[in-house]
Amino acid sequence: MTTRLEALSAAYLEGLRAYLEAASETGLAHAYELGRQAMADGLGLLDIAQLHRGALDTLVLPAAAADRERLLDAATAFFNELLAPFELSIEGYRAALTASEERFHLAVSGAMAGLWDWNPQTDEIYFSPQFKRIMGYEDSELPNEREAHFGAVHADDQDRVAQRMKAHLEDRLAYDIEYRVIAKSGEVRWVHSRGQALWNASGKPYRMVGWILDVTDRKRDEEALRTSQEEMRRLSVHIQQVREQEKARIARELHDDLGQQLTALKMATSLLEHAEDNDRARADQGALNGLYAMIDNLVQSVRHIAADLHPVILDDLGLIPAIDSLVDEFSARYGIRVIRHIDADAISFNRECRIDMFRMVQEALTNVARHSGATEVVLDIERVDPHCIVRIADNGRGAAHHGAKGRHSFGLLGMRERAALLGGEIRISTAPGKGFALTALLPLASIEAKPAP
Repeated sequence: MTTRLEALSAAYLEGLRAYLEAASETGLAHAYELGRQAMADGLGLLDIAQLHRGALDTLVLPAAAADRERLLDAATAFFNELLAPFELSIEGYRAALTASEERFHLAVSGAMAGLWDWNPQTDEIYFSPQFKRIMGYEDSELPNEREAHFGAVHADDQDRVAQRMKAHLEDRLAYDIEYRVIAKSGEVRWVHSRGQALWNASGKPYRMVGWILDVTDRKRDEEALRTSQEEMRRLSVHIQQVREQEKARIARELHDDLGQQLTALKMATSLLEHAEDNDRARADQGALNGLYAMIDNLVQSVRHIAADLHPVILDDLGLIPAIDSLVDEFSARYGIRVIRHIDADAISFNRECRIDMFRMVQEALTNVARHSGATEVVLDIERVDPHCIVRIADNGRGAAHHGAKGRHSFGLLGMRERAALLGGEIRISTAPGKGFALTALLPLASIEAKPAP
């Protein structure tokens, strides 16, 4: 490398670094001056492309994947401004045309983008090896024909891509678009494509060069985020509805059950108080027995309401006894047999996980009673290092499992959220006529009590 090129390379690296940190017109003006200096020093476009490639390797490639595309865009703007003095001169403009393929290839190869170079007049096109790899082909497999790529654009995106291309060629609007393509394997992938046409003196486009970048992972992450946000919104609404329903249920129980029992207790007390003296001795014992029975019923009602809100047995005896009690009540109420395979001594559950695990089992059993038509349920709780496996499987009617949201998906969504809070996940296995199996994989690290020091 010559002394002039070394000096320019150092100045270019520092200028680009400053521009990536804070993009500004001053930074672009500095790039333009560096281009004028390069012309004055007699440097060629391939020399400049080489120093740009080195700057990309130093400043862009080491960046985090999430920042790389933004940094590449900024670096491209800086590089284009450096080239402006060359393009303003006739000799430099001709050199830019003959060397454009090398320039673009060097500029984008460090970012794993694929280059394309198209002649709209003859329809000749060139695809770089990286372009073909993005499409799933080896270099020798994909022909250099326009249809080889544009024919692979997803059917739902073809009109949008064609309109954007037409707007760029005819109205000189920016060509910057994301769309889906069908790769060689048949897989649908997302690409981000940008391009720039060149027009002759009569305004006809005679060349267009650009690149594509595989953004499938980012699009999937965005879709997963949108889905998660929508599920959280729906769950939040559902929680509000459940809260109001629970308030209404408690109000009904307080009014209809406790209220009626208290009224009856008051009436019985009043009758005892106003009994005639000659009847009092005979009535006292029977009346008191009736009062005691009413008080016992009140106590049971209060315990029932409290247990629904928070099972006290969880705090007093622990998770496994609470689940045993829940299963006994479930079988007695619905007449569904529950076969238990619970290794009670395998895991010492910490207090923090108890309510979430109890509610997951409770919700799973509730779904069995409401939707499955099952006569038998198998409940497994076992230790399979490094996980605790909780599995509830029924012999009911099952369902078509293809990710569609059913009427009771809020229950499954709530279980998934509880499992996620414990660092685990929920898996579903079902098919029409094959029953329904729900498995929670929970890391022992988050649910097991730590040994005392």
